[in-house]
Amino acid sequence: MKSSLSFKRNTTDKLSIKGTLSDDCSTITYTDENGDEKEIFVVDLLNAMKNQYIEMTAQIKTEEELDVIPAEDADNAE
Repeated sequence: MKSSLSFKRNTTDKLSIKGTLSDDCSTITYTDENGDEKEIFVVDLLNAMKNQYIEMTAQIKTEEELDVIPAEDADNAE
């Protein structure tokens, strides 16, 4: 049976950026701490992790205005 005690140290290097990916997926345009628009190459961001196992996540966030439907209208639609 495996012990329920585990004593180890995990170190995680995390890269986080919010911006617009270029059409050719080579650069990301982002806003720096001074409010200036900057462009950086994706390969430059990942270079520090070269030849390492990575887990990569990308997400797209969209926003749209929704109409509020009063409860009585929603009940009548059924």
